[in-house]
Amino acid sequence: MKNLFKPFISVLIISLFIAGCKKDKNDESSKKYFKYDNTEYSLSKGFLENWGKYGDQGYNIDLSLLSSDFIIHESNGEVDSVSGTGDGLIFEIFTSLPGKLDVKDYLYDETGSGADGTFDWGMIAIDYNAIAQTGSSFEITGGKVSVTSNGNTYEITINCTASNGKTITGHYQGSLKYYNYDKKKKSALRFLTK
Repeated sequence: MKNLFKPFISVLIISLFIAGCKKDKNDESSKKYFKYDNTEYSLSKGFLENWGKYGDQGYNIDLSLLSSDFIIHESNGEVDSVSGTGDGLIFEIFTSLPGKLDVKDYLYDETGSGADGTFDWGMIAIDYNAIAQTGSSFEITGGKVSVTSNGNTYEITINCTASNGKTITGHYQGSLKYYNYDKKKKSALRFLTK
């Protein structure tokens, strides 16, 4: 009788191990964070700002990914201001679609051509006070932002370089609030660099 249970127990242990591995993998892929200078920072929300067509190039859509410490204030369906002290990333991306990010890799373009599939500006902010504009912030001067989507859910993978030469990696999976306005409105969220 004891020998009959050995195969059952072996199968049960292997099944639990595989299920545990799958859970770990899924937990990792659903994390919202960025890593900079060997420290991980949590992200909790994000939004897209459509600034319209950039000449005859792609649509200029800014991507902001922020920690829960930032509070986004809206007025008439637009971002009016941001308050709080937190961590975040911003990218000025150019895409072929006016209302969302294409599924593709966006590569840093130092020439600022506005070509589809590029970003020409990015910032990282750490312990940054949006009103006093204090804390650490650095321009992003290289790398790639990879985007996939399933309906309204985006998965974004970041592998970039800051102006000080340090690496920024990150992952965000979730919805992004969409704001559509013309180029006349100045963005409410910009980090000053040191």
